[in-house]
Formats: sequence, structure tokens, C-alpha cells
Amino acid sequence: EIPVVTGIASQQRTIAVLGFEDIELAEGGDPVGDVFAGELRSSLTRVAGLRVLGPETSKMLSQASENRLVTAGELLVTAIVLGEVLLEGDRIQVNARVVGVPAGNEIWSSSVEASVGDAIELQQGLLKQLIGAIAPNLDPDPVQGPRAEVGACSAVYDIYLRGKQLSKARHETQAEMYNRGMELLREAVVIDNQCALAWEAIAVGSIDMTMAGFAKASAAARRALEINESLPEAWTVLAEAAEDSERWMDSEEYFLRALYADPTNVHANLMYSEALIARGRVKDAVRYGLEAYRYDPVSEAVNWRVSMAAGYAGDGELAIKHIEIAGEIAGGLAPFHHDLLAGGYLLKGETDRALEIYAEKGDKLTDWFLDCVRVREDPGLAPAVYEAVRETLEQYKAGQLTRRQEWYWGTQIIRCGSWLGEPDFVFELLFSDSKVFEGAAATEVVFINMFAPDGKVLRQDPRFRELVMSTGLLDYWRKWGWSNYCETDGESFSCD
Repeated sequence: EIPVVTGIASQQRTIAVLGFEDIELAEGGDPVGDVFAGELRSSLTRVAGLRVLGPETSKMLSQASENRLVTAGELLVTAIVLGEVLLEGDRIQVNARVVGVPAGNEIWSSSVEASVGDAIELQQGLLKQLIGAIAPNLDPDPVQGPRAEVGACSAVYDIYLRGKQLSKARHETQAEMYNRGMELLREAVVIDNQCALAWEAIAVGSIDMTMAGFAKASAAARRALEINESLPEAWTVLAEAAEDSERWMDSEEYFLRALYADPTNVHANLMYSEALIARGRVKDAVRYGLEAYRYDPVSEAVNWRVSMAAGYAGDGELAIKHIEIAGEIAGGLAPFHHDLLAGGYLLKGETDRALEIYAEKGDKLTDWFLDCVRVREDPGLAPAVYEAVRETLEQYKAGQLTRRQEWYWGTQIIRCGSWLGEPDFVFELLFSDSKVFEGAAATEVVFINMFAPDGKVLRQDPRFRELVMSTGLLDYWRKWGWSNYCETDGESFSCD
């Protein structure tokens, strides 16, 4: 069942750009259809008056061939863009068409061919024709300028298309494809150091949640933005890197620059939402998460992050709704889905249902975690649970747990510490020598855990106050807005 996206005017035009098929792909040739369609999609998002569905929802529609029109109608789509692309030698041929929803009639088609160096001009011409066919009253010129000027990257555009599509293969089993894609992108910027698109793709592809990865990504993003300031993904890379080094002010400005360049960018909205949780602005986090959902409703990542933001904001109903959607998309609940779903039921006071859901995690649960959930209603269980948590924490700090246990059991220690009213558990874990909570992801992990609805015992601990003061978070709150759990108290602050 596809969720209905509410809050969209019925008369607004909604477009889905499906991945283009690669035609006559030679043996050993590289596909470019998805990236070409992605470039067209990114250009369309800059046209005022259009709602353009994001990549994951578009991918789902590509795969739903038999029920595509019905599904598109449920998503309020008014037109579907399809096509084929042939990249051969120094020539590129594109066949594109638009199908109306719900009738399924072809309302526009075009077949164009050009030198690959003129591909950006070809794309812009297709864009204007497309807008003229489906929304002739709209101005086809992009609000914040084109994603790339005509003539940009002309000597390396074929390399860029091939490299970017391959670099998207980030799964462990696709490491060879990813590495080859990154090599092609690096080759592109050696040949043409002014190709901002290739620099942006290198930036996005370099993020691997290590400090070294963020350093490489930031350097590439800065180079891209020196050439073209309207690239939202490059701004988002800088924002994420600043976040993980506790440069809250810089991160905020970079996220806002990303959203100024393209307010509809799914990734920028999603990452900003997650960052806002770590700064305690949990209600704003929900708002930006829902904005990402508006454009990419059939994305597992979007829905589980909306669920996470809703949980930290204390909205159990919303948390449950979106993690259930994420589970439907994924074909079943992943381990971290169980935590969000159970957390939603705890917010509603349905402890028994939450226990059932937590229990489904099986061997990813410590022996004591379910009793820690029960402590919320049966304080008599607290002494035994306390001892069990302490024992696990000591094993954790001593490096006696497996990597898998460190992650799953570590998060359970944090949750249980809040429920037991024992902040020592949480702060000892977060500031231990554990490998799980260090590196590029450390800042967000530490701060996000401070802003759960039941985290009052953490926020009122002197160690939290010291953390806020020493990292500059207090200065950030004063300039950009206070946490929903903290407020100014003269020269200082107080939290509940």
C-alpha cells in the first residue's frame, strides 16, 4: 500500500522522472541512463510550480510496470517522464516522452542527438520542451540558475555520466563498480578542473563516515562550489562535515545554503532533519523530515528518519506510521526499525506491545533489556537490571564485546540508563574508548541521545551542561533557536 501524501494542492503538477533505459549498451560498456534521468530530474526541481518526486519513489515507479499508473495516481502524479539514452563514442542520443496520469496517454515525445560535449545544452532543450508540453504557463528557466551552464564539462561529460552512475554502487558487493566510478570522476577533474558536477559527485562519493572521508569530501565540495554555488549536494556535504566536528554555526549556514539552492532536495532536507535532532530542535527536525517525505514518500531512508525525528519529538503516532511504511518498503522490519516502532508504542503508553516488538530482535537483545523496559512500570526490577547493565557496560569498556554486540547492546545501555534514571551509564558509554562512537559519526550519536523525550535525567546532569558549553551548542541556540527541551535562563540555560 502506497501512502497518500497530504498537503499538496490538487491542481499542482507533480512529475516523476523514471530512470532512462540504456539502449544498445556495448559489451563492457557503462550504463548512464539513471544518471542522465537524475540530471533531468534535478533541473526540473528548479522550476517553480512543480513537485518533482525523488529518486527512490521514481525507482519504485520504474519497477511497478503493471500497476504504474494506479500507483502514480495514489502519489498524486500528473505526468511521468520516461526515455532511453545511447552514449556511443562522442555522440549521445536521447529519446524522451511524457505519459499523462491517470489516462496513460502519451502527451509529448522527442528524439534528439548531439555531440556528448553538447549534452547539457541538449538536456536544457529537452527540459523546455517538456515544460511546454505539461505546464505551458510555467517559466522553464530555473529559479536559482541552471545546474550547469551550457558548455560546462564538455570535454568530460561522458566520463562524468559513467563515473557518477558507477559511484552510486556503495553496497559491499559492488565495491569494484564504486571504485571504478570514483576513478572515472577523478579522471574527469584532471582533464577538466572546472567541471563542478564531477567535483560534486566526488564529494558525495567520498563520504564513508570516517574523518578522512569527510576531509576528502569537503575538499571536493569546496572546489565544486567555487565553480558553481547552486549545487545543493555539495553544500550538504560541507554541512555534514561541519556537524561532525561540532561546528554548529557553519553547519547551519551550509544546510540553509543547500536548501536555498534547491528547497526540494530530498537529501538536504533529510540530513538537516537528522542534524536538528542532534541540536535538540526536534520539532523542526520533524518538519524537514516531512518535507523530504513530500518529495520522496516511497523511500525507506526518508520514512525511518521521519519516524526517528517524530520519536524524539514525542509523537508516537507519527513515529509508528512512518516506520511501518519503511518496513513495507523494505519487505520487513530491520533491527533498527524494531527500536523505532517499539519506541512509538512506548510514547503511547502501550508497554506490552512495545515488549512484543523489542522481543522480535532476538539475539540482538541483551538478556536484561526487556526487564529494563518493564522497569518503567515495575520499579522493583531496577536493582537487578542495574547490576546487569553495569556488567555489560564494563565488558563494553574493556573491549570484550563483538563489533555487532557493541552497536546493538550499546544503544540498549543508553536507553536503559535513561529509564533507570542512571546518567552514569550513558555518559560512561558515550565517552568511553569504544570504537563505535568515535570518528565522523561520534558527534551526532552523542548529542542525539541527549534529546529523547525521556532523557530529562541526562539533560539535567552537570556533564550535559558542560558538553553544551564546551562545544558551542549554547551559542548556536542563542543565534538559531533553542532546543525544544531547553530554554534560556538569564546568562545560562535550563532543560527539562
